[in-house]
Amino acid sequence: MANTASPYGLRPVNLIGGQPYAGSFREIPVTSNIATAIYNGDVVQMGGVTAGQPNPITATPTAGTTPGIVGVCVGARYQNPSSAGGQWMYSQYLPANAITNGYTNVYIRVVDDPDALFQVQAVGSVAATLRGKFAALENFGGSIFTGNSIIRLSTPANTATLAMRIVDFVDAGSNYTDCIVKFNFGVHMYYNAIALSN
Repeated sequence: MANTASPYGLRPVNLIGGQPYAGSFREIPVTSNIATAIYNGDVVQMGGVTAGQPNPITATPTAGTTPGIVGVCVGARYQNPSSAGGQWMYSQYLPANAITNGYTNVYIRVVDDPDALFQVQAVGSVAATLRGKFAALENFGGSIFTGNSIIRLSTPANTATLAMRIVDFVDAGSNYTDCIVKFNFGVHMYYNAIALSN
């Protein structure tokens, strides 16, 4: 049971309806500098800062108002100029300012299936009776030591525009409940008609 606050971002575990998740992801090229690291478990938004470029979110998305949410980062690959012959690096996360620092052929790996389910730690205890409720995301950023996001799930509510819907639990009622969640309808850009912001 999760009795310690140790958020780790969003981890893909399954697809809605019991469909298996086979570890698939989409690689999105990064050609412009991103001043903020993109950590494993971060929610990724297309545009927002630079047209056509992925960025980590810095505030919780909401249904019908946040454009470009494409999925969750599960790693990166790039060529590091400091390695012999520009060796390919496969990383848990994409460091900040990668393009400025000379990294080339940069890609982030994103689980972009809008039906994906993710495990995420909540800010506190969540009872099993709250299955089906909505919740926002909070605590943006990550750790350069683990490469993991520190995003967590906020207190569940009935607000229909919040980012995530609780589908199930790993350990309902524990001090910091690990929840199984899905992007709320209208949040993921494949399930809404909101134009990108740039």
